[in-house]
Amino acid sequence: MRASLRRPRELRAPPARPVRVASRALLLAARLARSRPVAGLALLAALAVPASAQWSVGVGGVPARNSLSQQQGPGAAMLLWAGTSGTTVAQQAVVDGDLAVVNRIFNLGNTLHGTRIEGHDLHTGASLWSVELPVGFADSWRSRVTGIRDGRVYATRSGNTNAEFLYALSPVDGSILWTSDDLITETTTESVSFTADGDIITTGAGAGARLIRIDGATGDTVWKTSGTSPTSGGSDAAVSGNRAYIWQASPAGPILTAVDLATGVKLYSSAAIGGGFIQQVAPFVGPDGTVYAPRTQNNVLTDFLVAYADTGSALVEQWRSPLGYVPFASFGVGPDGSVYSYSPAREIERRDAGTGALLGKSPPVPSDSSFSPRMAVDALGRVYLTNGSFAAGRLLCYSAALVPLWSEAIAGVNVGGPALGEDGILVACGTASTVRAYRCEGFFMPYASGCPGSGGLTPALSGSGCPSPGETITLAVDGALGGAAAFLLLGTGTGSQVVKGCPVSVLPLLPVAIPLVLGGSGAGNGSLALAAPIPPGAPSVDLYLQVLVADPGAAGGVAGTGPLQLHIQ
Repeated sequence: MRASLRRPRELRAPPARPVRVASRALLLAARLARSRPVAGLALLAALAVPASAQWSVGVGGVPARNSLSQQQGPGAAMLLWAGTSGTTVAQQAVVDGDLAVVNRIFNLGNTLHGTRIEGHDLHTGASLWSVELPVGFADSWRSRVTGIRDGRVYATRSGNTNAEFLYALSPVDGSILWTSDDLITETTTESVSFTADGDIITTGAGAGARLIRIDGATGDTVWKTSGTSPTSGGSDAAVSGNRAYIWQASPAGPILTAVDLATGVKLYSSAAIGGGFIQQVAPFVGPDGTVYAPRTQNNVLTDFLVAYADTGSALVEQWRSPLGYVPFASFGVGPDGSVYSYSPAREIERRDAGTGALLGKSPPVPSDSSFSPRMAVDALGRVYLTNGSFAAGRLLCYSAALVPLWSEAIAGVNVGGPALGEDGILVACGTASTVRAYRCEGFFMPYASGCPGSGGLTPALSGSGCPSPGETITLAVDGALGGAAAFLLLGTGTGSQVVKGCPVSVLPLLPVAIPLVLGGSGAGNGSLALAAPIPPGAPSVDLYLQVLVADPGAAGGVAGTGPLQLHIQ
């Protein structure tokens, strides 16, 4: 498993916060106490976020381009930081670990020296480095980041049909690690994708290189595939399993083609989807392997989202639904598999992956004449959308059922996001000096120590999710005695007193204790996950949590987890 791009930094401590009055804590504790425990770790596993779950691909976030993140994004417009150098056109950010990388065009008329690629600390917004790529040719286009993975930031000057090299940059200082053997022709609204082992899949240069695979570690060319893209802006490949899916031109209209990732051989294609040749949106693939072809050229006779099953020998159409005109857009898939698309009336639509049935839709998305929406979907199914507009640019958030939750004006947002990164931090880019990062301000913080039980093992208490009003968090106990009875204690402070030989460090206690029964069997195998919705309108409050476990193998018959501070905001 690859490591995230992390740079050494000082440990971030949460800001000092006053202990809230006990009446507020008691009210919230009573509500949490009504939540039902979920035996085992199934729910916790569903919400756990691996370090590699970042926004590595500009368009669509992940190699399959389905915009589905394993992060839990902000449930409200909670601004973490804002500001960077100025730009006249906003473009897509990429994120990995502590690093967010953006493009800033400060001189639109100067394609050689009017743009810089900038690295920012994702958590603070601090500027880390700013670079301009080498100029390889007289017609080289603007410096631009296109992807990030495996300790390398990928960038190029290709664009406007001009070919250029792909560069791998250091995440530490933006210096060049390698230059590709071959040229690529990726445009400014497109981005690379990745194979499972980190090689790059993008658009090559020339008729013999519709698609090119580049070794991620060296920049060497692995293979090239011939073909013709219908139009620039839609040449992106979607990668899933051992296949890449690309648009190709045909006399009857664009077709979708499956390519073998190991060899670059084109395997089979769909029938043409309508006439014409304009196609400026990439395909994407759902977690179930369904391949989606969003055909859009501003023509009601041709514009459909078409779903295909890849049988291993053919692409078989499953359903299609009308699609609005959304050049340079990205689409999404929810954690439940539902598909998010766009209606001709500029509504977001939620459709059943198996049948295409309409499950719901949003109100019309506010926008000006330009509508190039980009999407991110978080682990809870919330949909984040930038509307692609300029004067009326906005970042919007919806529930999984497409109920509007919050909205922020971001002038000139264009194709400037959204991107979901570490700790659920959401990044969106606009014009002028606008780069904004949003994050849930609640947190979990362990402190002090617990006391061991059977086998000398100390049980642990952890929290996941965003501790904010209207959100659902998960409290997990593990490493305890399997099958044992336990109590979740809630307090309003960090005072400590020994009980049965075990320090209870959440005093003063609230008169609420939640009884639990742990799953599993034997020493260290006891576990449980407790899902707890935080009520909308809950006050900002600090609770202090600890679990005591009845354990005859403990010195005093009681084992205890270390305590956990829960700050809700």
